Amino acid sequence: MKHIYALVLLLTAGICGAQIQITQANMPSLGDTIRYTNASAGTFDFSQTGADYNWSYSMLKYIDQGVYSYKSLLSAYPTLVIGGMPFGAIGYKVADSLVMGPVRLTDIYNFYEKKSSGWLGVGTAFSIPLMGNPVPTGAVYSDKDEIYTFPLKYNDRDSTTFAVTTPLGLSQQVSFGSFMQKGYRITKVEGWGRISTPYGSYMNCIKVKSTIVEHDSLALAIPTQPGINIGFPVTRVEYKWLSTTEKIPLLEVSGTELAGIFTPAYVRYRDNYRTNVTPVIPNTRFTIDKTSGKAGKDTFRLINLTTPAAGTFFVWYVKPSLQGVRFVNSTGQTSKDPVLIFDDTGVFSIGLKASNIAGLKDTLVDSLVTITKDQVNSINSIGNDNKLFYPNPVSGKLNFYSPDLRGTVCRIFDATGKMLIEAAIGDDLQIDCRSLPPGAYNMILLNTHILIHNRFIKN
Repeated sequence: MKHIYALVLLLTAGICGAQIQITQANMPSLGDTIRYTNASAGTFDFSQTGADYNWSYSMLKYIDQGVYSYKSLLSAYPTLVIGGMPFGAIGYKVADSLVMGPVRLTDIYNFYEKKSSGWLGVGTAFSIPLMGNPVPTGAVYSDKDEIYTFPLKYNDRDSTTFAVTTPLGLSQQVSFGSFMQKGYRITKVEGWGRISTPYGSYMNCIKVKSTIVEHDSLALAIPTQPGINIGFPVTRVEYKWLSTTEKIPLLEVSGTELAGIFTPAYVRYRDNYRTNVTPVIPNTRFTIDKTSGKAGKDTFRLINLTTPAAGTFFVWYVKPSLQGVRFVNSTGQTSKDPVLIFDDTGVFSIGLKASNIAGLKDTLVDSLVTITKDQVNSINSIGNDNKLFYPNPVSGKLNFYSPDLRGTVCRIFDATGKMLIEAAIGDDLQIDCRSLPPGAYNMILLNTHILIHNRFIKN
């Protein structure tokens, strides 16, 4: 009997410690809604690894929760058509917003394709603001992002490239620039064993390390004016513990690695809905897209990095005073990520008070913004002026009110997106529309300071 008992123990240990491999069957599907918890990184070492390893993260501290909701392009963006998007591609919202220089992207989705050969990033979609309204745009990858290659198992190693360029504008034809993401990914399955988190204990898994070296760039093309090109190098390291029982990682951690030392930026684990979690006082943090500019002209985007964000109330303040500071782009003092214009010159400090039911934390950054006098009249506010031009409807020439529009490029498009007129506004502040057939038209005005979209009728 003792020999039989020992044999049972050996067989059980072999089963519990067996290596697993990941295939397409273990990836998400359309309609899946999978809950996760964001956690504090604490002092955990997420780089530890090995064969037949036990990772112990059961003491991760809760911050807040979210849900991955996997949707089709039609469900995420009902009015957006992206040519070449693979049939059956599914996506989820990866971020509410992203600031790229002078452009703010919102409702950002990544789309994926599940194949027997791998899990591929195949497309992206987001909205950009035009005249205060979100306009959806998107693109497919010209070089697909091979996130996992199947079957995925211990000691596998892969190096792949990716590239996608998304037009910025009303459509593929009516575009004033592009947002490009290009880079490479090195992936290695560096460990296998069992992981414990607040979601469960001793769950069989493999550990995947990915190093992503990426260059994001924003290009704005303005005829007769110098182009605007802004580059953003992005390098990050991702650790993911994958299982055959869950369709998202049991634990995923993203951050940076310098001289072999990994610093986590966020920690997220698969979880159930939790109602009895002790609230956490907000960790109030923020940054800004630039620290100097011209009075009454330049906009400043405040980027809120506070955690937890869900259930948190925000109040922004400026020292020495909010007087002479305007909140624009439909934002206000209590917005999560407001946009400001400073009408007065000087050096300003900016602070943020974040509060929830657990408490309040106040963060002030001294001497954050320096504002100097603008020697040129600003025309940034023209985009909000209902009397930008006249008459509307027009039968002959469009007349523009502001002399500051001299030299601005005017592009006029028909309902199909075909550009019919491209001309600079002259000293007479007019654009001749007599060659246009009767109908409705889109007009875009571009120079180094403004991007304005408007519509008019030609009789």
